[in-house]
Amino acid sequence: MIPASLHLPMMAGIARALAVVCLVVLAGCAGGALPDELAGYAGDPDNPYPDDELTVAVDPGETDRAFDPLVREALSYWERNDERYLDFEVNFTLAPNATDPDLRVTFQRSLDRCGEVETAAGCAPRITSPPQAADTVDVRILDDLSNESTVQVLKHELGHTLGLDHSDEPTQLMRSRASLTMLPEPNASERTLPWADPTLAVFADLDAVPADERAAVREQIDHALDYYDRGAAGRVPDNVSFERVSSFENADVVIYFQDGPPCGDGSGSCGSVYGTDPDGDSAIERYTRVDIALSDVDTDATGWHVARHLALGFGFEPGDGAAYPPPLRASTSDEERRSDWWE
Repeated sequence: MIPASLHLPMMAGIARALAVVCLVVLAGCAGGALPDELAGYAGDPDNPYPDDELTVAVDPGETDRAFDPLVREALSYWERNDERYLDFEVNFTLAPNATDPDLRVTFQRSLDRCGEVETAAGCAPRITSPPQAADTVDVRILDDLSNESTVQVLKHELGHTLGLDHSDEPTQLMRSRASLTMLPEPNASERTLPWADPTLAVFADLDAVPADERAAVREQIDHALDYYDRGAAGRVPDNVSFERVSSFENADVVIYFQDGPPCGDGSGSCGSVYGTDPDGDSAIERYTRVDIALSDVDTDATGWHVARHLALGFGFEPGDGAAYPPPLRASTSDEERRSDWWE
């Protein structure tokens, strides 16, 4: 049995960590004759561009976000720090609609592979010699990063276009991985379905259940899952379904039994929910797993305990009793929990 106050460990939020990388452009790196448009260049030999005044265009892609100020902030960073980190002076002219710019920053909903990296937040070539800068240099950035993370990735990728590698100063900015946050998103508890997929994989570990009780326990778990499959009295979307899996590594819902109290406070059962916090607001935006632990629970009440804690995975708050369907409220009696409450 569980008390009216459920034991619920703190939900874990994880900011999305993505690689910020460069795709090294090999063409021309070995030297060779300058293209016609660069022939006779007599500028700074340390500057891979034909001029120290670079025009930058901006392509916002499919969004209507105002990216220009963010690009301007990142450009200003390098103008202020060129003497400190570069071997040449650089000045930028931001001309968002320029047709033949030196650099073009494009914002995209997703990035295809950037070199060997599949989860890049940004991608740009490392420019180290004039032939690489003969044509417009393209910089690609995810379009759903927060403003702060967008500027961070822009600075990083622009560093590559100015010749810097991941081992170069400033190392805090140029290192290959960073923790980034996304634009604000609805919290999991505010979503109709807080999972990426409405079909949830379930793993039940019954090793600690006496062999002669396992069939009855499985039946109880089935009743709990079927209750949610039918909509939990209108509390969950109709498209929710469950499938059994043979390993907890592949499960969205893990149900396990153990000999001692599983919850640290003497409770007979408890639930924990985990997920991701891509917008960095300390609240989960998508659930990735629900753990349900039971110990010393009557076999014919197992389904109730599983269903009660499974509600956490659909955004139910333990303190909000009215959010739960009447059969699953903490005020139900022991007799009701052992009844056919799911009917």
